[in-house]
Parts: sequence; structure tokens; C-alpha cells
Amino acid sequence: MRLRSRDRCSTGIKELNEMLLGGFPRGRTALVEGLPGTGKTILSLHFIIAGILENPKDPEPAILVCLDESPTDVIREASGFGWGLRRLMDLNQLVIIDAFSGRLGLKPSLPFAVPVGKFSIDAVMERISEAKEAIAAQRLVIDPISALLDGMDGNERRKAVLGLAALLTRLNLTTILTAELEEAGVGVERYTAHGVIRLAYDEAGSTIGRRLRIVKMRETMHSMDVIPYEITVKGIELRV
Repeated sequence: MRLRSRDRCSTGIKELNEMLLGGFPRGRTALVEGLPGTGKTILSLHFIIAGILENPKDPEPAILVCLDESPTDVIREASGFGWGLRRLMDLNQLVIIDAFSGRLGLKPSLPFAVPVGKFSIDAVMERISEAKEAIAAQRLVIDPISALLDGMDGNERRKAVLGLAALLTRLNLTTILTAELEEAGVGVERYTAHGVIRLAYDEAGSTIGRRLRIVKMRETMHSMDVIPYEITVKGIELRV
């Protein structure tokens, strides 16, 4: 099935949109997998920013769930690319859910958070539902999904991922899940996602580059090319 342009969500990266014939299928979930340092969080931030700023007359508010980094660090990282997340939060176009601090026994500083001693996938899903209602969110990033599933056996993991998938479908959120490559390869999350984008290192001679590939994307044709990219002051730049 080929989707119309209004059924697409911009990724925030022009060349990636072209590879996907317009962007992510709306209301679906994509897994962005890769080793540390390949730019998974950065790609996710492109997606969030695009929804809010590319069409300012009709923005798509977003939710960012921080699990392995503090919101402060993510906000600082985003500012290095010129993205002002705090301003978007002040405009009620972005909610950051702090699911990081409570896991470490620290008091969260944001209104949407998982308290100390209350961390669970159910608690995170509840915060997502509350944030969706608060700002009429249309986009979601969970960074990373693996942190929600730590300590679960195979059957528990499957039930948790299927429960999350059902929630995202009910809320009609276009979603990016990030995952470490070695973890994503053995998890049910990779097979339940509608799409998979892989970010990888490429060692050629004395230099190390990065490569992007769309492994799968349901409901749309897509490029199968392996595309080099760089992380610059503008974020991820594909070298098509």
C-alpha cells in the first residue's frame, strides 16, 4: 500500500524523507537501532523538531521519554544543534518525561516523571497517556526502549512490548523507539515495529564513517541503499 503525503510524518531529514517516499507512515512505530555514538538520539530529535517547526501553523506536539540520559543532558545536547527544547516545552508543544532520575533514586525536576521507587513499564505508559492528553501529542520518542525491558524474561518482554504497541495504536502516536543494536537484534520489539532503521559504523582503511540503512518499513516502498552520513552542527546529514 502506498500512502499519500498527508499520511506521512517528516523525519526532519530531507534525504531520509526521500528514501521513505515522504517520511514515516503516520501512526506507526519505527525502531532506530545502532551502536553507541551512531546518532540514535539525534535522529529522534530531528523527528521531534520537524513535527513542531516544519509546519508552525499546524504543529504536531511531541513527547520525549528519557530513560538512559537525564532530561538536562538531552536538552543540552539538543541546544548544540540549535534546537531549543525548553522553549518548546514552555509553548506546550513538547513534554519530556523524566523516567531517568527516579531509577537512580533522584528526585525528578520535571512535572511529567516517574517517581523514585515507582519505575515500571506501566508507570511510563501512564505518563505517556497523561502527556498525550495534556498537549494533544502526535509524536513520541522512547529513548531507549531497552531500558523499559531490563530484567524481563522472554515471555514478560513479549507481553510488555505488545502492551506498549497496543497503547501506541490506541493513542495514534507516530513513534520512534531507539535501541542498542545488539539488544534490538534479539528482542521482540524489532519484529513488532512497523519499520527498522539501522545506524552503523563503517571502518574503511584508516577512517571510520557512519552508514544508514532502512531495514524494513511496512506500508510503503523505500530505498534499500546504504547511505553514508555525518554528525555535524546541524545534526545528521546524509551524503546521498
